[in-house]
Amino acid sequence: MKKIFVTMCVALLSMGVQAQDFMHEVGVYYGAGSASDIFSTVTSVFAAAAGDQASFWGPIGVEYYYHVSPVVGLGAVASYAGCKAENEKTRKEDLTESYFTVMPSVKFNWLRKKNFGMYSALSAGVMLASISCNDNAKANDPNAKDETLTVFMFQATALGAEFGSQQFRGFVEAGVGEKGLLCAGLRYKF
Repeated sequence: MKKIFVTMCVALLSMGVQAQDFMHEVGVYYGAGSASDIFSTVTSVFAAAAGDQASFWGPIGVEYYYHVSPVVGLGAVASYAGCKAENEKTRKEDLTESYFTVMPSVKFNWLRKKNFGMYSALSAGVMLASISCNDNAKANDPNAKDETLTVFMFQATALGAEFGSQQFRGFVEAGVGEKGLLCAGLRYKF
C-alpha cells in the first residue's frame, strides 16, 4: 500500500512538472517613480537652491525567476539608477549619484493564460547609494562631501500584467519601491 501511494505521488508530481512548459524567465525593465528617484529629487532640491540643474535616469534593471510551481516563482531583481547635477553658471557637473540595488524576490502568477498573465510580486534587499561632489562644489559648500550609504530597499508590485507569446512577453507593473510606481519591460521564458 505504501509503495502504491509513493508511486502515485511521484506520478502526480512529474505530471505537474510536465504541465509547466517554462521553468525560467529573465527580464529587463525601466521604472518611473522609484525610491531612488524620490531620494534624488530631495537631494536635487537642495542642489537647485545652490543653482544646479539635475537630471535623473532609471531604474534600469534585470530580473530572473525560477518557477518552483506554475504559480510561484523565486528569483532576484537588480537595478541601477543615477542622477547628475550641473551648475547653471559654470556648466560643470557638481554632483553625481548612483544607486545599485539587489533584491531577492518572489512572484505569484495568479492568472495564467496562453498569451496573457497577471501577477503580484514582493522583493526586499539592499541598495548601495553613492553620492560624489566635484572639487568646486566642495570648495563652495563646506557641507558637501562624498558619501556611500547602504540601505534596506524593497519593491511591492500590487499588479503586474504580461502579454505576448508564450515565451516572449512585454509587461507593465504598478507598485511601490525601487522598480517604481510604474514599470515596463520585456521578459523571455524558457
